[in-house]
Amino acid sequence: MSRAEFRRQQRENERKTKTYVMTVEELDKIRQQEFERARKQLLSKSDDLAVEIFRMMLVIPTNVLINDYWVKSAKKRIPRFVEDCLSLYRSWLKGSVSMTDMQELTEEYAQIKLIQDGTATDKTHKERQEKGID
Repeated sequence: MSRAEFRRQQRENERKTKTYVMTVEELDKIRQQEFERARKQLLSKSDDLAVEIFRMMLVIPTNVLINDYWVKSAKKRIPRFVEDCLSLYRSWLKGSVSMTDMQELTEEYAQIKLIQDGTATDKTHKERQEKGID
């Protein structure tokens, strides 16, 4: 290696990396944008997850109906039952039906209390009612 090549190689090794100067405001703006992007992404995933969980929760009542109530007519009745459940769920998402009304009707017919006082579900339910979401 010649002397010139050696010096050229040294200069390349000593080159500084590019440095950018940012103000605190610019950094905060980028941080806020990334926070909002991540929040939207998480919310969209949680909505998808909620739909999947609801569909999986249909498995229990469907199996009870098939095995204990509609043994002979299940093949005919279950598709309509599942579609009606999904339709009611979509209505609730749109705000056409309130969770409180559905809960009260279920509690009346089943003669049980679905949401126990003081639980996380109870607190969330009350907050949703106060906000007018439910």
